[in-house]
Amino acid sequence: MNKEYRFAATDGYIKMPDGTDHYIFGFTNITGIPENEIYSHRGKATLMAPLLEAYENDDVYLTLTNIGLPDRPDLDDSHTVHWHGFPNQIALYDGVPEASASVPVGRDFGYYYKPLNPGTYMYHCHFEPVEHIQMGMVAPLIVRPELEKALGNDGKKFAYNDLATEFNREYFLFMTELDSRVHSQVLGVQMFEWTEYSPDYWLLNGRSYPGTVDTTVGSYPSQPYTGLIQANAGEKVLLRCINLGFQQHSIELLGIPLKIVGIDAQQPKGLNGEDLSTFKNIIYIGAGMTLDVIFTAQETGTYPLFNRSHNKNINPGSSPGGMVSEVKVYPTGTLPPQERPNQ
Repeated sequence: MNKEYRFAATDGYIKMPDGTDHYIFGFTNITGIPENEIYSHRGKATLMAPLLEAYENDDVYLTLTNIGLPDRPDLDDSHTVHWHGFPNQIALYDGVPEASASVPVGRDFGYYYKPLNPGTYMYHCHFEPVEHIQMGMVAPLIVRPELEKALGNDGKKFAYNDLATEFNREYFLFMTELDSRVHSQVLGVQMFEWTEYSPDYWLLNGRSYPGTVDTTVGSYPSQPYTGLIQANAGEKVLLRCINLGFQQHSIELLGIPLKIVGIDAQQPKGLNGEDLSTFKNIIYIGAGMTLDVIFTAQETGTYPLFNRSHNKNINPGSSPGGMVSEVKVYPTGTLPPQERPNQ
């Protein structure tokens, strides 16, 4: 099966709950947009960038169009798409500019992928990656298993080709940090000294608490994914945890054990196929890692989800903030079936 996407690289702004706006680089989805309307999407980058998803063995075609940075027209950076963790990639399509093509302003490049392994991945720009990742050119990527395609008509969903990884709902926890000085200095045409990197915001899905639990339509137009997790009692919930910041994080969901069923898009299996999945109260996730975690929603109520490094649960001058969210469990049958992740 063919999957076709077209993304544009541009800039934009995100906001924090304290009312501040921050300049970003990023991607926006222009799949199906007529050619004469593409440049109307300049300045509309989102954080996270658009979700990229496919089934294993799909032929995935992604066109990247660099439409420039309207608030930094002097900055003619090229951009790429790097599928982080993709095994056996053809160098031309890997997005590392030393070995593949990068996309200058006003040009297109077509990437091709054939995913052979299901799981949770991420993609990002690999041109000047330290700056461009910090500026926001990051996003989640899902490869769904053949098992789900085979049994999907029954409404069943699986993280891997394993019946034990069945789930009812799925959510991203996409972790990044933001050093506001980097963003203001890039906008102000100033160099940043990266040895002085010191984040002042810690983000889940591009938002900081209490924005992480805000479900008001349109309240965060450039940060479209809420961090609020909702389920009916008895349902299994898959958390696709992705860390594309520069720091390690430790996440706890208070009162609910978490079963790790995937690490960097690989099931934890022994040499003879033994199931080595484990239950944890706290998950540790390093920079560049992904974890697939399943929990069962049990008693109704609200459960706090937060970073165990409490200095990351603040916004400048206020607490709580940062990497804090909630899991809301409702009585059985309250929520309709989930159509898309994080909905």
